[in-house]
Amino acid sequence: MKRSGVFFSIMILLGVWQLAAMGIQNDFLMPYPMDVFSLMAVQCRESSFYEIVIHTLFRSLLGLSLALCCAALCAFLSYFYTFVKYLLSPFILLTKSIPNVSYIIIILVWFGSQSSSVIIPFLILFPVIYANLYNALLHMDQDVKDVIRLYPETPWRMLQKVYIPLLLPAINASLSSGLGLALKVGVMAEIIGQVQLGIGRQLNIARFNMDMTAIFAWTLWIILLLLILEWIRKYSMDKLKK
Repeated sequence: MKRSGVFFSIMILLGVWQLAAMGIQNDFLMPYPMDVFSLMAVQCRESSFYEIVIHTLFRSLLGLSLALCCAALCAFLSYFYTFVKYLLSPFILLTKSIPNVSYIIIILVWFGSQSSSVIIPFLILFPVIYANLYNALLHMDQDVKDVIRLYPETPWRMLQKVYIPLLLPAINASLSSGLGLALKVGVMAEIIGQVQLGIGRQLNIARFNMDMTAIFAWTLWIILLLLILEWIRKYSMDKLKK
């Protein structure tokens, strides 16, 4: 039932797209779905396509991974040592307050286009993931806290048997929102930074050439990549829960 509902929804969207293209009758404003799909079929047969996608995914996922690791470390330190929480508070407030466009411009000037595609997703995702993990630790069940006090274990055992299972829902929620944000922000940084290889570069070229079909095609590839990453996340989390 769920799959049929999703399929029906996709068919409606494609139908609306086709009708809009037929009504406008201008490829520059609204390309036909079949033209976009034909271009995507050509793209996926080119070896350079996979290189482009891998570069963008690598930068975006590296930024997300660094944000997750640093946020987890800082969340634990803040939970066990109050002074660390107050030490991090100005930085967290600053990263939450600065607009994304300002991030991109400042980091581009400081670090260049290649590094900015990793640093920008990191800076944007870090405060969100940190808040999720810290709140999960802060609102830990009292019974769990009592068991920890009664049966102390080595830090590694505590991390493995108590804290990681406890934080799994918060990590899952952070990855769920973080995957999409990391990829979208990473591509945005590639566009503004004009990197030499990446999806952002291809969108820039399509914009300069006024090729709306290519813009639609690369946009659909981003959506498909996000769906694949989301499926991998769900599959991995289901395996960990078992």
